[in-house]
Amino acid sequence: MTGKLTFGLVGHNIGYSKSPDIFNSIFRHTQIDGEFRLFDFPPEEFEEQFRRLLEGGLTGLAVTIPYKQRVIAYLNEIDPVATALGAVNSISIREGHTSGFNTDSDGFSLPLRPHAALLNHGSAIVFGSGGGARAAVYSLRTDFNLSKFLVVGRSKQNLGGFSESMAECLGDVSIDLCLADNTAKINESAYDIIVNCTPLGGWNAPNGSPLPDRFRWRKGKVYYDLNYNRGNVLVDEAVREGLSSIDGSAMLVGQAIRSWHFWTGLQAEFDMIYADVFAQ
Repeated sequence: MTGKLTFGLVGHNIGYSKSPDIFNSIFRHTQIDGEFRLFDFPPEEFEEQFRRLLEGGLTGLAVTIPYKQRVIAYLNEIDPVATALGAVNSISIREGHTSGFNTDSDGFSLPLRPHAALLNHGSAIVFGSGGGARAAVYSLRTDFNLSKFLVVGRSKQNLGGFSESMAECLGDVSIDLCLADNTAKINESAYDIIVNCTPLGGWNAPNGSPLPDRFRWRKGKVYYDLNYNRGNVLVDEAVREGLSSIDGSAMLVGQAIRSWHFWTGLQAEFDMIYADVFAQ
């Protein structure tokens, strides 16, 4: 490839993002001249700012909260996985043509592969009902053959939309729904993996938690937190209680490598990039 490539991340309150570090590592290891920028703007400025970015000569855009669904209306096409999940987090821009993809599922499944035997035909409790939660359920069902899910969300409307979208793309799968203010009824001991797909406990809410009071961890199972902030108290607590604990750092690298392929057609080595950015 010739000429300098410019990519970026679109979102709001994303100053903490590790994406520039990841892509700078990819640039170094692939010997590609490139730049990765953060495009942070509030929801009321979205349309004007996003249209400007699409016309600004970029090769690719990553998308994060709160715009993964909002960008869809501005794209020429989206791939089947993004359609199934109802969210786009990667956009390829070629000669004015925009294509939307979803790399959440691929990124989510990557660090879970060593736990495949435990998860097979198992069950999950998922906190959150947004794009990350959709990707988690999609991946757990299609990649690990989980058979039962409990999804906890803040609003009945969002949970209803989640259930409908999952039924459309996964068919007959058992998904129970629970409002976040009714979590006292959760039997957490019945699940093989617990997934936090909310911002609670993350960079912008480090003292928050989606878990019910006096939550009982299940030793030998898996806790997966899509947040990747250092010192995540929920991740640390799960480790102390004897669970295999995963945060979002590996998912983030997997997503970036998949986006890199969509944007350039090139491959990047996961282990090398992950060690470069996170294993320090």
